[in-house]
Amino acid sequence: MSIYSERLAKLKKEIAVIEAKKNTNFKKHQKEMIKFIHGRIDKVEFEVNDKTIILEMGDDKKGFRHILEKHFNPNDLETMDILNLPVIFKNALQLSQIGISNNALSVYKMQKKQKDLRLVTNETKTDKLVVTSYRKN
Repeated sequence: MSIYSERLAKLKKEIAVIEAKKNTNFKKHQKEMIKFIHGRIDKVEFEVNDKTIILEMGDDKKGFRHILEKHFNPNDLETMDILNLPVIFKNALQLSQIGISNNALSVYKMQKKQKDLRLVTNETKTDKLVVTSYRKN
């Protein structure tokens, strides 16, 4: 079983546990993420600083697959961080290009519950692809 398949199964299991709790009413953006995670839709779109961010499956270097393989673990992104990707970055601040090796990429930062969360996007397209999201230690 691949790392992606293992992490996807773990994510789905954790979502099921959250759903099983009484009084769990997922918000619209969380429901969209759950549909995406379960493969019912092929992308999720959300707004960051008046730009449309598109989360697609991607591969081991970018997109949802990369996020799960490289950043879904207890010391980085957790289940609720992934379900809340669209709103976590709603009020994110774009960082300057200092330290970014690829000028086509933009980095957004959000402080949330003592976590320094980052979203990296490719700005070369009209529609943006989420390259990755992670927690800065």
